[in-house]
Parts: sequence; C-alpha cells; structure tokens
Amino acid sequence: MSGPGAVRLVVLRLFWGGLAGKVLGLLREVLLAAAYGTGAPADAARVAQTATLSPANFFVADTLVAGFLPLHGALLREDPARAAVLFHAVRRVLGGLSLVLAAALLLLAPQAVALLAPGLAPRTAATAAAFLQVMALGVPSYVHFALLSYLEASHGSYRLSSVRPTGQNVGTVGGLLLAWWLSSPVLLAWGFTAGYLVLHAWAAASLRRRGLVPAPPPGPARAEVRELLGLLWVRVRPLVLLPVVLHGSVVVERRIGSAMGPGVVAAVDYARFVADTGVALVAVPLGFAGLAVLGVGAEADARARLERLLPAVLVVVVPVSVLLAARSTDVVELLYGHGAFGAAAVATAGPVLAGFAVGFWAQVVAYVLVKALNARDRNGAAARALVAGLAAGVALTAALHDALGPVVLGLAGSLSALVTAVV
Repeated sequence: MSGPGAVRLVVLRLFWGGLAGKVLGLLREVLLAAAYGTGAPADAARVAQTATLSPANFFVADTLVAGFLPLHGALLREDPARAAVLFHAVRRVLGGLSLVLAAALLLLAPQAVALLAPGLAPRTAATAAAFLQVMALGVPSYVHFALLSYLEASHGSYRLSSVRPTGQNVGTVGGLLLAWWLSSPVLLAWGFTAGYLVLHAWAAASLRRRGLVPAPPPGPARAEVRELLGLLWVRVRPLVLLPVVLHGSVVVERRIGSAMGPGVVAAVDYARFVADTGVALVAVPLGFAGLAVLGVGAEADARARLERLLPAVLVVVVPVSVLLAARSTDVVELLYGHGAFGAAAVATAGPVLAGFAVGFWAQVVAYVLVKALNARDRNGAAARALVAGLAAGVALTAALHDALGPVVLGLAGSLSALVTAVV
C-alpha cells in the first residue's frame, strides 16, 4: 500500500503509539513528582539520563534518520543483497561504538556528572554517578533497538517505532514504583536499563520471525563494505557538526541549571515534558511519515504537500501554545502539585513551562520542516537550520541566566525552535 492512505496509516500508528507512551510518561512524571519532587533523586535521575542518552544519540540519531533509513530503503528496492551488507556493516560499527561508550560511562561516571552538572551538591552528584553506571549497561540495547526500528521502517513498517515510547516508560514506571516501595532510588536507573534490554530482545525476535533481519552475507568484499559505508558517510557528513552543537547546548543547560540551585534541573525537565508531549504527538508522526513520502517525486510536489499541511497544523498548535503559556503555573500545579512536589517546585517549574510554551508552535513546525529536508536529502540545509537554532538558544541562556533565572531555560528552547523554523 502506498500513497496518502499509507501515510495516514503510518501517522495514526505513530500517533497512537506516541499517545500511549505519553500517557505512561505522564504517569511516570506524576509519580516521580509525588515521590521525590525536585529533590536530589529527581535531579540525579535527570542528569544521569542526559549523560547516557546525549552521547548515545551523538552517533546514532542522525546516522540512522538521515543516513541509514533513506539509503537502506533505496537499496532494498534496487539490490536487497547490498542492503543486507549495509545493515550488517552498520550493526557492527554501532555495536562496537556502543560497547566503548558503555565502558567509558561505567569507568568515568563521576567525571561525566561533574562535567555535565558541576553545581550539584556532593551527595546528589554521587547519586547521579551511581544512576549513570546502571544506565550505561542499557546503552548497547538502546542503540541496537534504534537500528532495528529503522530497519523495520525501511520495509514500510513502524511497529517498533510506535512501541518504543510505551516500552521505555513501562520500564521507568516499574523502576520508579520499586524505588519508591523499597526506598532505593537507584532502582529508577534500573527501570531504564531493564526496559531497553527487554525491548531489544523483543525487537530482534519479532523482526527475525517476520523475516526482516537479513542473514549475514557470506563474506562480503571489504571494498563493498567500504563503498556502502562511504555512501552512508556522504549522507551524514553535512550533519556532523549538529550533534556537537546539540551536545554542547545540553551541557550548557545542565551546567547553568545545576548552578541555579537544588531542584532546577528537575523542574526544567518536568516543564519540558509537558511541552515535548505535543511535539511527540503531532510533529514526530508527521515528520517520520514525511521521510517516506516527501523524498519521492518532484520537489514542487513536496513543497505543495507542506504548504497544505502546515496551515492545518498551525490552526491546532498556536492556540495550544497561547493557552499553555498563559496558564503554565496552573498546569504544573494540576499535573505535579502532589506529595513531595511543593509550592517552591511549582513556582520554579511554572515559569519555565511558560518559556517553553511560547515557542511550542515553532517546535512543531521546525521538526516537520527539518524532516522534510532530510527526506529530500538536503541534510546540509537541515543541519544549518538546527545549528542556528541551538546556537541562538545557548547564547540566550549564557547572556541572561543571571537576570532571568530558570525561566531563561524555557525561553531558550522556544528561541531555538523559532530560529530553526525560520532558517
């Protein structure tokens, strides 16, 4: 099945998968707020997750989205044997890198936490390092699951992509409940690791059963492997600067947030979750499906599709953006104002959410446009737009954090999205 009907099915599957994941994610955030508020375990969990996923996505995200997915999809149609060679070559490279990263995080966890969040109190930093060592064990499964989900997507199926948010949140909610029940916060980190170990095992078994994992080719020529990895590199090369800037912007946010006082790092992530929910439910399905259809046909046709799509999206997201910005403190109070999440935490997270909310509409637009550029193999233009946005956000944070306080971290996210959308 192809054409608009297939696109609608993809969008719906990803939407419902994202919605299920976000419902569980909301449950996770509400339980975390009730159990730990913006206290040391919450700060430690946020820092450890960033220290785990930021470097993992450094070499996974764009390699798979803008490189592997379109190239493998094209090879499947033209020469399935070469597609199999590409898959196994990428699996070996990413597998090796993920093991090196996991080992580095295990050995250098205290140093990674000190680099990322130097303002944490010593006990909070020690907790974050312990969390990070546990989460490092899940890095290889995280990377392999991502590769398998894009292998499936290149075959026109999106089951793994739609299940990932739910699976991840089932693991983290389970870990949180155990941590709360047994008074052992480190179980928060085990929820992430166990979730991805299970997801990886299930994905591998599912794709093999469906015949989507190709058998290893019988001794492919090294020249062919180098050629295919070279083609992948040509697609990814324009994006090389992007993960550097992205990782740098995350480090700046965490370093400044941790220096603003206890609980700020956690408060920012509570607020970010609310803003990111809309992007995950609206923009991600549209952008992911766009990779499949906007790359086909003339550029004028792709532009016409976007011109029909974006006004309809804006009609929905602009009012949501305005409402969320105007009632941000009420939203935080409603969602999180229970248990350990007291008035001080609400007073911190509410303005940060308002900062994110004023640019919520721009986040959605920017995501869709960047994925449209990826689909047209204009990765250089996509990278320039993203780098410009990230640089603008970092500049705002660095210049005004003393004057504005935590709200600047939300405003920086909005400015970053706006600049990316404009560029």
